[in-house]
Amino acid sequence: MAEKRKKDLRKYRLKIDAYSRETMPLGRLAEYLAEFAVMLGEDKSIHLIEIEDGSCVSVMLVEPEAEPKILERADAIERKEAPPEAMRAAANFDEKLRKDNGKAEFVGPTGSNLIIFPGRERVEPLTYGPFNQPGVLIGIPILVGGKNDPVPVHLEGKDGTFDCLARRDIAREIAPHLFNDVIRVEGVGRWARRPTGEWEMLKFTIKYFKPLADVTLRNAIKRLRAIPADWKEKDDPLGEIMNIRQGTDG
Repeated sequence: MAEKRKKDLRKYRLKIDAYSRETMPLGRLAEYLAEFAVMLGEDKSIHLIEIEDGSCVSVMLVEPEAEPKILERADAIERKEAPPEAMRAAANFDEKLRKDNGKAEFVGPTGSNLIIFPGRERVEPLTYGPFNQPGVLIGIPILVGGKNDPVPVHLEGKDGTFDCLARRDIAREIAPHLFNDVIRVEGVGRWARRPTGEWEMLKFTIKYFKPLADVTLRNAIKRLRAIPADWKEKDDPLGEIMNIRQGTDG
């Protein structure tokens, strides 16, 4: 009896209400459990011992030495402060629940909810846009051409590649600068804010462009680095800059 009580204190339950024990497809359960194992990060110390009836309830026995880690990880997931791979697995798990029109709970031995997965009840963040906004881009043309009008024009900038469009007459003038010159383009971008909070440029239509002083990006960087400056000789140039900003002299 004493051994049974000890095991009961180490039993954890994953309750998924989208299915019962009889209706849960084996492959789908495997997908859920695979994501769950990544979430908790202690899969070798967690053992599936039973599937209870009602909702589909996976009963797991956790080895004693792993329990503190499991509880700590569950708390971190609830606070959204777990490692990236655990948070990705939690998001994938919840998205499966949403598609299955379900929700789930990870329940501890005392009956307390350690992790709640909202699934179908999840409130999606708002997506803003798309909308048009005038803007400026700087980069080197790496692609100019195409059958349609406007013509695709791709610029390689310091933050990545920009996929733009331009009228054929403008694209024809940009073409001689291909792979060599830094140009500044002005136009209208079409933007959308994703649920993740990130802004995405859907397209950018070039209205005007100008070469930047016949300087390649590589040469521009070389020229900037060649500018004499006392701070380059300092042991801690960043610290010197901070001292200047704060009005102190090192």
